[in-house]
Amino acid sequence: MKYYLLNNGNKIPALGFGTYTITDEPTLRKVLLQCANSNYELIDTAYVYGNEHIIGKILKKENLLDTFQIATKIWPAEFGREETKRAVERSLKLLKRDYIDIMYLHWPGDDMEKSWKVLENYYEQGIFKNIGVSNFYENHIDKILTTANIVPQINQVEIHPMLQKTQLLKYLKSKNIQPMAWSPLAKADLELFENKTIAALANKYKKSVAQIILSWHISRNTAIIPRTTKEKRVAENIDIFNFNLSTEDLREIEKLDIGKHTSQSPVDEKWLKSIRYEDFI
Repeated sequence: MKYYLLNNGNKIPALGFGTYTITDEPTLRKVLLQCANSNYELIDTAYVYGNEHIIGKILKKENLLDTFQIATKIWPAEFGREETKRAVERSLKLLKRDYIDIMYLHWPGDDMEKSWKVLENYYEQGIFKNIGVSNFYENHIDKILTTANIVPQINQVEIHPMLQKTQLLKYLKSKNIQPMAWSPLAKADLELFENKTIAALANKYKKSVAQIILSWHISRNTAIIPRTTKEKRVAENIDIFNFNLSTEDLREIEKLDIGKHTSQSPVDEKWLKSIRYEDFI
């Protein structure tokens, strides 16, 4: 496993496991056990994923509470000092932990500066080992930093070969904020998975298309949290640290950037304000 050193001196694994939309308990148990067997060290969730309580239950029952770093998130509907504190205490209870390894603000939103102050307070108490933001672009982070005492350790955003966010990565590097890609495989979008460049590289290295894409992320020093419900894919996704793409390979993949989101964009403020919290819980 490769690790990234954060701006507070802590380390996170370069690759973790994403749990978005996995709410079926038997399925989640199978993939979490496979994560343990495959030496994953980070599990990523959020309250709005509807599975914090299932993850906590499984990890406790299987005696795996200390096996993984756990990351979770605060949804914008719960921004504000008291609202965020309640959300934090709920996540601690559901995950059956007395600390959380990474706590994020899930999306930009009203009162995010107040919520960041709450995260800073829990961090200073040692209840959060690391604090970060998710789906924040440069302007959102700049706004946080106007009142922040602590620079985020991590920014988790949608990144993949069709949405490379090169300028954002340069910005994050200038702020010493570790990038992490969610949807690093672009939800297996056929435009990417059937791309001739990626297919040729898979053939060259005798790896799967997914492994080529994940290796590309690592070559850019971006952490990743691929998600799957297949045990075979869990094992395959972490088997990417025994080869490296060449400089020429990376240049070819650079050409695939078309700015394509496979999910919502942080610049879509209309969507952020229109979504209903109850749709996610």
